[in-house]
Amino acid sequence: MEGLLYISFNAFCIAELLMIFGKICKGVDKRIGQVMLAWFIVASVILLSSDMVWGVFEYYIGWDKHPAASFAVNSVYHIFTGVVAYLWFLFSESEQNSRLVKSKKGILLSMLPLFILINLVVGSNANHWVFYIDPVTGEYQRGKFYFAMIVICAFYIALTTIKAFVKAFRKENYLRKNQLLALASFALYPIFASVLQVLFVGSPMISGGIAFAVLHVYINSRELLISIDPMTQLNNRTHMEDFLDGKMKSKPENKELYVFIMDLDYFKQINDEYGHLEGDAAIVIAADTIRSIVNRTDYFACRYGGDEFVIICETNKDFKPKEFLNHINECLAENTKKHGKEYKLKFSVGYKRYSKDYADVQDFLKAADEGLYMIKNSREPLALK
Repeated sequence: MEGLLYISFNAFCIAELLMIFGKICKGVDKRIGQVMLAWFIVASVILLSSDMVWGVFEYYIGWDKHPAASFAVNSVYHIFTGVVAYLWFLFSESEQNSRLVKSKKGILLSMLPLFILINLVVGSNANHWVFYIDPVTGEYQRGKFYFAMIVICAFYIALTTIKAFVKAFRKENYLRKNQLLALASFALYPIFASVLQVLFVGSPMISGGIAFAVLHVYINSRELLISIDPMTQLNNRTHMEDFLDGKMKSKPENKELYVFIMDLDYFKQINDEYGHLEGDAAIVIAADTIRSIVNRTDYFACRYGGDEFVIICETNKDFKPKEFLNHINECLAENTKKHGKEYKLKFSVGYKRYSKDYADVQDFLKAADEGLYMIKNSREPLALK
């Protein structure tokens, strides 16, 4: 009965992981974080499968006559414990926009502990480093460097978890605070399960920890899609309207509330002359510029739709909106030049300061939008370059 429960539990966790993997593959979200999550799931399935095979031998076949099979199964298990920890690290770092996972040098450096672990496992056959198989009974025994494997796996998970937790409380990340805290909490499942696995040899704790962690990650990523624009990674229109509604209802007396609606000048001409892929690149440059500005403040930014963006500013009374607009366009011009584009990018911007004359969010946005179209109708003739 114990063996059946062990094998069934692993099979259930594998089925859950494969279901989530299928949904990721069929989904439209192709961010690098989702690719890393998919690879994490593949490695986890291999890990749990080796654990399930171990259960079959342990409870039904016996290891005494199969020392080679025992070494092979346990080698796969230990190696993929490290691989899973490493892929978790890559997933978390990509979600945090870490530079480490954006360069080949960073990837290779981060793989060094994993290479050490793999060598320790492979060398265990002759040196009993991580584990060894008793030649008489065929039983699994921990080796003298077993805890080195634990330290390497814990290093990957703990490092990225601590980074996410620290970043969550930095001022420039206030818009991503909940996402970063959720990301930090993901690691609690495999860490807790790994501790139990070490303490209770022969239990499938890590299988459940990994399955719950992946489910947590997947649910959170679906929730983010509800409020995040997938192309620019800015907030979307629905999230913005909820945020603005809250600000209008709770605006402090000593603060001013502004809405800026902006769109890219001559965006249609960029699409026509350079193609839609280049048009998408222009939108991303604009979004990155806006993000770099609001990350240094506590302002709120979103992609309103197409080439339109919104910034919501709760400011002191000495705030100068026109200086702010000039700063946005200066940063946009600098960012466009940095990307080596042939064309120029510039925002037309309409803005309004909140007053009680605006009945609701739509009324407030409409007033700012009208200001935008007044600007657009009076702008200079076409000048892409």
